Amino acid sequence: MAKKRYHELEDKVTLPQEGDLFALVLRRLGGSWIEVQCSDGKIRKARLTQKVRFTRIYEGDIILCRPWYGIQPDTRADVIHKYSKNELKHLLKSDFAEELKKIIPEELLEEILG
Repeated sequence: MAKKRYHELEDKVTLPQEGDLFALVLRRLGGSWIEVQCSDGKIRKARLTQKVRFTRIYEGDIILCRPWYGIQPDTRADVIHKYSKNELKHLLKSDFAEELKKIIPEELLEEILG
């Protein structure tokens, strides 16, 4: 039964598309803006899109964001998805593990894998 649930999760995990970045939420700025540290090492001001506007996003959460390519790619981004711990566990076993380990704090990494 557990294997079936794992495969269902595998189909539902939002994977990054070309240009998307994983990010760690640093702080909430108010309104629909948050400050994030992206996996490329840059800190950006990210906007909650309509899709995730009512998702509860807090400091320390791992999200998927898309920089504003063409306008302000180094300082602005849109939030695409917030990852749950189960989704992160799956991603840490995939090809995205190295990119995620750049931004996940050590305590959270132990909690997810432990």
